[in-house]
Amino acid sequence: MAAGGLFTLETWKNWEKSGKAELVQTIRHLIKENGDNPGLSKPNQSPTKDLSRALYEFLSAIVRGHLRRDYARPVLIDMVNWHPDMASQLVEITTLLDLETAAVERFSRNRDNLLGLLKSLDADRLLKERLEIETLGDAGIVRHKKNFHTKQIKVKTKLFYKQQKFNLLREETEGYAKLVTELNQEITDRITPNSMIQVIRSLIGGFNLDPNRVLDLILESLESRPHLHQFYTSLLSQYPCESATISEILGFKLNTSAKEGGGKETQGIYTTISLLLQADILQLQDIYVWLTPEDSSMAEEHQREEAEATEMAHRVNIVSTKDKDKEKEKEKEDEERERQEQQRNPERYLNNQKIQLCIALLQVGDWDHFQEISRRFPDFYLVSIPPISKALCNLIHTLFETVYRKVCHLPSRLQGTVIEPLDNPRAVQPATNYNDLVLITFPMLTALGPHLCHDPGLMYKVLRTARHGLKQVRVGPDGMRGLFYYEFLDILDEVMLPALSMLDSNPCMAEEIWETLKFYPYQHRYKLYGRWKNETCNQHPALVRRRTALLKKAKFIMMRITKETIKPVSRGIGKLTHNNPAPIFHYILIQVQLYDNLIGPVVDSFKYLTSLSYDVLGYCIVEILSENKDRIANDAMAISSWLQALSSFCGAVYKKYPIDLGGILQFVANQLKAEKSIDLLILREIVQKMGGTDTLEDLTPDQLDAMCGGELLRREAGQYQQERNTKRSSVRLKEALLEHDLAIPLLLLTAQQRSSVVYNQTESPHLKLVGKLYDQCQDTMVQFGSYLFQVVTIDELSGRMPPIGTLLSDCHVSADVAFFLARPLFINMLNAKYDELRKQDKGEKKMTLEQKKMRYLEACSEVFGPIVTSIRPHFSIKVWEDMDPSFFLTFWTLTMSDLEVPHHMYEKEIKKIDPNPSSNKRKKEADRLLALKEKLQEEEKRQKEHVERVLARLQQEKDRWFTLRGARSPKNDTVTAFLQLCLFPRCTFTTLDAIYCAKFVKMLHSLKTPNFSTLICYDRMYCDITYTVASCTEQEAHRYARFLLGTLETVMHWHTSHNNYERECASYPGFVTKYRVSRQEANDYVDYENYRHVVHKWHYKITKALITCLESGDYIQIRNAILILQGIIQRFPAIINLAIVIEKRIEMVKLQERNSRNDLYVLANSYSGRLKAIKPNLPQEPEFHIVPKRTPAAQKVNGTPDSTATSGGAGAGDGKGTPAEQVDGKQAKAEAMEVANGDVEAKEEREAKKGENNSKPTKEKRDVAEKKGGGEEGEGKRPEEKKREEKEKKKEKEKEKEEREEKPRKRSKESKKIKQEEEEYLEERDERERGERDREREREREREGSATSNTSSTSAKMDPPEASPRGSKRRKTDHSSKNRGKEEASRRDHKHKERSKSREPESVPSPKESKKEKKERKRDRSQDDGVEVDQKRKKGGEERMKSNGRQEDEHKHRHRQVEAEEYYERYSSKDSHRADYDYEREYEKQTTRHKRKN
Repeated sequence: MAAGGLFTLETWKNWEKSGKAELVQTIRHLIKENGDNPGLSKPNQSPTKDLSRALYEFLSAIVRGHLRRDYARPVLIDMVNWHPDMASQLVEITTLLDLETAAVERFSRNRDNLLGLLKSLDADRLLKERLEIETLGDAGIVRHKKNFHTKQIKVKTKLFYKQQKFNLLREETEGYAKLVTELNQEITDRITPNSMIQVIRSLIGGFNLDPNRVLDLILESLESRPHLHQFYTSLLSQYPCESATISEILGFKLNTSAKEGGGKETQGIYTTISLLLQADILQLQDIYVWLTPEDSSMAEEHQREEAEATEMAHRVNIVSTKDKDKEKEKEKEDEERERQEQQRNPERYLNNQKIQLCIALLQVGDWDHFQEISRRFPDFYLVSIPPISKALCNLIHTLFETVYRKVCHLPSRLQGTVIEPLDNPRAVQPATNYNDLVLITFPMLTALGPHLCHDPGLMYKVLRTARHGLKQVRVGPDGMRGLFYYEFLDILDEVMLPALSMLDSNPCMAEEIWETLKFYPYQHRYKLYGRWKNETCNQHPALVRRRTALLKKAKFIMMRITKETIKPVSRGIGKLTHNNPAPIFHYILIQVQLYDNLIGPVVDSFKYLTSLSYDVLGYCIVEILSENKDRIANDAMAISSWLQALSSFCGAVYKKYPIDLGGILQFVANQLKAEKSIDLLILREIVQKMGGTDTLEDLTPDQLDAMCGGELLRREAGQYQQERNTKRSSVRLKEALLEHDLAIPLLLLTAQQRSSVVYNQTESPHLKLVGKLYDQCQDTMVQFGSYLFQVVTIDELSGRMPPIGTLLSDCHVSADVAFFLARPLFINMLNAKYDELRKQDKGEKKMTLEQKKMRYLEACSEVFGPIVTSIRPHFSIKVWEDMDPSFFLTFWTLTMSDLEVPHHMYEKEIKKIDPNPSSNKRKKEADRLLALKEKLQEEEKRQKEHVERVLARLQQEKDRWFTLRGARSPKNDTVTAFLQLCLFPRCTFTTLDAIYCAKFVKMLHSLKTPNFSTLICYDRMYCDITYTVASCTEQEAHRYARFLLGTLETVMHWHTSHNNYERECASYPGFVTKYRVSRQEANDYVDYENYRHVVHKWHYKITKALITCLESGDYIQIRNAILILQGIIQRFPAIINLAIVIEKRIEMVKLQERNSRNDLYVLANSYSGRLKAIKPNLPQEPEFHIVPKRTPAAQKVNGTPDSTATSGGAGAGDGKGTPAEQVDGKQAKAEAMEVANGDVEAKEEREAKKGENNSKPTKEKRDVAEKKGGGEEGEGKRPEEKKREEKEKKKEKEKEKEEREEKPRKRSKESKKIKQEEEEYLEERDERERGERDREREREREREGSATSNTSSTSAKMDPPEASPRGSKRRKTDHSSKNRGKEEASRRDHKHKERSKSREPESVPSPKESKKEKKERKRDRSQDDGVEVDQKRKKGGEERMKSNGRQEDEHKHRHRQVEAEEYYERYSSKDSHRADYDYEREYEKQTTRHKRKN
């Protein structure tokens, strides 16, 4: 027995004991549960409750032999009496067993048991009806099978095929006349379907009428009186007829009408069928088979339309110049036009019975049966037929009417057309609220799709009703909105927007859709536009044709767009984009990317667009930007032109037209999150053109000065664009940023990308592009931040901007960016606190300037105190040991407008104002100018008071900025911390910050800030700028040049005038060279001449660094060096010698880069022209600073002082002054030279260690000077006292002389030993290298022939560059000086050869040869003749190794070679002493040490 059955084998084995009782109980229970029809199996019914299953298992056990037939026979006999249908159920089971035993082999052996079972059933009548003839014969139920078969055929023929004779209409008219009268009488309440059916029955019985003819008459009555459909459908539901019979009658009528040509006369038949279908009297499958044409033919027509539309869309992209193709295309267009006109003709569908039935179904409101028919065809095929779509629109009208009249009230004079509901209780009922609209009408609108365009009135009704519903939608606690809010999105997607595309230039409908669509955020809208453009238009053949036709017209218009044809072109573009703007905009944007000269005309031609078109334009821009296109061009060295053109287009179009900015701003933010900074170009263009905020990099000097003033001056003189041109667009941009909460996130993302762009973009792009991207991030961040600080109020900004501590830690931005963002908030907090404190005083208006300063200082302490506390933990403790956090905060919170007032710019702007009214209009303008003049004067006054308050604050705070730690002077660490944390980060931030940094250093000096050395600060800035220049981007190089120019202006201001120096520097702490340990002693200051020496050294250092960059061969270093030279050309070079050196190097750059890197050539050529213009006006070096002559008194011969030396120098040249004074002057001069060398740190450490020893002689020296002065003044002293004083002075002089002589002796011994070692090493190396070079040169001469020999002979006659430096004669005083001259000459030769070796071998001059060297060369030549072949083989590898070595050594030693060459050419003829130029000596020491290491 099968698993899960009702009985098991144990039931049949224990039949007598328990099996029989179990079977009887189970079957009786199942009959009781299903008393009406116990044998009917229900869906999903358990097998344990199925009577048929139980009977099958019982009879199957008998057939298979599990149960004896004689045991089961009594039960079968009794079972027939349990229920009237039980015998029929048993016969049905035996029929199934008959099939099993006949068809399945393994059951065939049980067939005998089955035949025996059939005999024992005693149901021969039922068995004869249902079993096969063969089975009946085998079982013995039928004796003669053939006779039984013949008899069966006769019975069926009589039953089914023999026609009975009824009383037809032509035979008996009285009965039918009576019936027609009864059916067509006036129906009143007294006449009901029940009474009518009784009359019909009596007429059929009395006159023996044909029932089918009676049914036909009832259907004809319904067809003629459809408004009484409720009466007739109720009558037919009681009439004893089947659906198939009614279908045959109606099908006969349909075929007859089709043969006669159909027409409007047959519309009643379809209405009748619809009503019967709606009343469930007629089944759709019964009547559908009678309808024509076939479904397959209609589907083929739809496929043909799709193929034609696809081919049409394909042809639009083919450009043909042949006239034949154009004629064919014109013919196809004419055929398309005729086809569309024919499709619009409703008579075309009169003979299509299925279409007419669908129309009738919609007219009676039977939506369910219409859906059932539409599923048999492709999507939107039936509704694409105009009569069907119009009928469906009419049905939706009736369903919308109640809600529409409730929410949309028309004026009393405009009643409108009231649509009555359908008089049919079985039809779809009208909606009463928005939930009913969603459930009832939205499925109909979705099925209608774009073909809602056939009823624009319904579109308006739906949109207005929906707009009222969207206004009432509220956001729930979970952030979700109501069902209607989201369901109507589908209606807009699938119905409204596609239907708009089907209309012919209807801007009113577009505006109506926009008024509803704008309730959704741009995310939902852009999703709708994307599906509208890319999916929906491809799903409908009609939309494909529409889009193709629009693209043809758009191409025609775009070929004719110019500045002169903007007006007609703009009208054409407006008409094309009113209904389907997305494809048109996509094509236009592609053209804009290819041709950037179209940007202006295209933007101007958009003035006739609808609001919906503007919004779609914003989506199309974002879509094109989102495409995976290459944004880098020219081998990863520049930004692609298409992105630049599209960015410029975005700025122009967003400024001129009211397009939603949320999408494009969010796109930029998403790109920044993905660490893609190239798209910041879009934000930059938008902020520049909409906000009127340009970058500060291209401003003129006057504009930069104006930017240092107040808000009014910056607006009037500091910007190119006028405010009135960008006022509205600026407000729109601000509102978009605040509405979408993107203001601060965009700013922070740009700042973070600025920090990471170097690391993220360095792998693949060129370094030039990386610098450009970094500059773009920096400029955009500053530009965007400046715009926000101008238009966004502080209250709106403070709620969104994180605090300074969060910026430095959580936001991961550097200090320069953090303070750039927080600076406006700090200033506002300070001003608010200052105003609050002033208002507390009763006499606020009568307060003096000092009282205002005191209030300002109080406000600063209260506001900046907590900020200082929050900043301190974000930097290391060591930083605050050298610098107070208050100074750090002061530096980063101040701006140029806090340090000075640009009086000349205020005066210049005031002078421009000249009100001279001549008319009413001029008078208004004059009043405005007069008010502007007064405002400027008032602002200048306020600015002056503000600067004075700031200076008072700085004067108060300066004493605690830099603290003194221990006995060692901290000024070196202080300057380092100041440069590292403050000056260098800010001087390259913006151009204004570069100017501010230069002014701030000067301000620190002017304030006489304690423990701050101005001299060391400038020395650190100028000594080696090579790495700073090499690490700058292009814009940073411009800013750094502006910073250097500002500092050089200050330095040269002190250099050019002794009075300026004495007045501004002489006694200032910044120019102290020695800090005395004892406070009772005065510090040492740099005098004017020593300061000029130091300035000369700074100029030389700058020259050396820039020359190193120019000679590096690296693109970035060369470019930055030239940019910095251009930026500081007003103050540098200041000496003709340095200008000559720079000019030679620039000419070399021009020669090298002329055909390789043209941009460098253009830069070098530009600077070369400017340098040549200023070169004639540059002074000689002696005019720049006093070049000291050699001082024989300080010379040593073999470690001992020269007896013939005389005193020299600036202080002793005139023979004035006592020896003590001369000694003091020399000591001060030596100290100044130490400062000039950059040896300040070593010098200060030595003095700090020997503080006590140095203080005592200084004190004694001061006492001697006082005694001397006292002796001169008091002439009444005793002679004995005078003699005693003179003796003491002599002793002191002798002691000092001995000390001075002892130091040179020690120094000379050490230097002599070092020199000897160096000379021995250099001589050996020079001889070895000279021999190798000579042998190589000789071989080259022999191979190259006469031309090479002539060249080498000519070069052999040339003297080294150092042979005659500057045409001066060298004095030879003694043997020591001769040796020094030889050493210097050999060292120069060696350097010259090393430099020549690193250059190209063509220009290497050959030095003179000695006799010994000539002999060696001849011997080597004879040896080399035998190995010439081997040398040729090895030559290629050797040259490659040499070239690689030269390239490595060139960059390593170039700056040392340049320095040595310049100094030997400059000072070899001046007999200058090494003690006077310590930095020369230090350089040579470094050079010789480096050679020794090599």
